[in-house]
Amino acid sequence: MGVFTLHASDPLLFVDRAIPSDLLEAIRKLERWDEQALDMANLLITVWSMDAIARANDREGISELQRIIHFTLSRARSLSTLPEEFRCRWQEASDMLEARRLNLAHADPEAQLGRRHVPEILQWLLSNGDRELPQSELVTHLEVTAGRVTQLIGPLESSGLVTKRKHGRDILLQLTDIGRKHAVSAPKMAAPVTGFRGLLSTDATIQSHVKIGKLIAA
Repeated sequence: MGVFTLHASDPLLFVDRAIPSDLLEAIRKLERWDEQALDMANLLITVWSMDAIARANDREGISELQRIIHFTLSRARSLSTLPEEFRCRWQEASDMLEARRLNLAHADPEAQLGRRHVPEILQWLLSNGDRELPQSELVTHLEVTAGRVTQLIGPLESSGLVTKRKHGRDILLQLTDIGRKHAVSAPKMAAPVTGFRGLLSTDATIQSHVKIGKLIAA
């Protein structure tokens, strides 16, 4: 990639390759807003903001983009050349970033740990290392419906415990660093005992039923 500039001939080239600090530095050097610089800045601010909002727990990325937008709007006032439509667009992007930041700030991962099946999900992901696992496999693992799995995963993603991405017809799940930390500390869940082995379980309740049965038979 060449040197970053707000007057690049191919702005799309910089969407995935440039970083927010590149944009900030370019705006600082800008003497006046022209159409090409406006379009380039608008493209990056829009795409990067949407990406940051869509990510599960990118608080740092959101804060960095907010700083850039605030600086840009402040700088524009001194340059006196920023069209009102761009001012409104970038203010809206900043407002959406702030809403997402507040949502993440109030997310409570620990509150999720008391929900049924959540410790099992976290430990299931942890046991498979850093690999992404198909969400569909949870249906079999937990012996619940696909709809129930979707209900369970949604809050885990919004709380920053897991990430998910579309892969064909399935969704791949992976623990975040926060999710891995909580998975390690979560109480271990015993594997369900099924079939004939389950009938011979040593669970205290079942043992008591066996004893009662023997007394009745005697």
